[in-house]
Amino acid sequence: MRRQFIVPAETCARSAAEARRTVLRDLHDGIGPSLAAVALGLRSARRLLASDPAGAARLLATLEDEVHSAIGDIKALVASENPATVTRLGLVGAVERFVTDLTSRLHIAIDVAVLGEIPQLPDAVSVAAYRIVREALTNVVTHADARTCRVRMWFDAELHVEVVDDGVGATSAEQSAGVGLASMRQRASDLGGNCRVERGTDGGTRLAAALPVS
Repeated sequence: MRRQFIVPAETCARSAAEARRTVLRDLHDGIGPSLAAVALGLRSARRLLASDPAGAARLLATLEDEVHSAIGDIKALVASENPATVTRLGLVGAVERFVTDLTSRLHIAIDVAVLGEIPQLPDAVSVAAYRIVREALTNVVTHADARTCRVRMWFDAELHVEVVDDGVGATSAEQSAGVGLASMRQRASDLGGNCRVERGTDGGTRLAAALPVS
């Protein structure tokens, strides 16, 4: 005898709404920074066309690779898989790759450092940390007017991520508003962690996230 289970319509609606929020957040945090980086690169390539056509051509080739990578991320999102870059390079390698792509076309120095040894992380933690760093760096290069930025990652019972820039600094209102900031906080909260944005001690903005691994 087969037993039939009926799921309340309200439960189905909540599940569907949560699924939509997850997809929208992944699009914003994953594909959004990728396309923003490509747009910045195209602006740089346009400036290079007259003075350095060969350099512009090299940059355009890099941007083409980034577009293909973004397409791969979209396919992974549709298939509910992890971002291809994280799967292929790991968290640290993926962050370093993103930073290399950014600094190759922008006048900003970004330093990435891993303090101590980071153990093998659950996929959910690696992806959340990667998305948080990407969104934070995208905010830095598009809004902060910063000349330098540093990214620090370390493990001390949980994964810690810190992004500090020397830009104009976020106001209290900016620290609590915006889809990107809300998304970063939600990613940390989903893992039982936290993410906060504050003015740096010497100006600029500091983002700090702590992500439990269990």
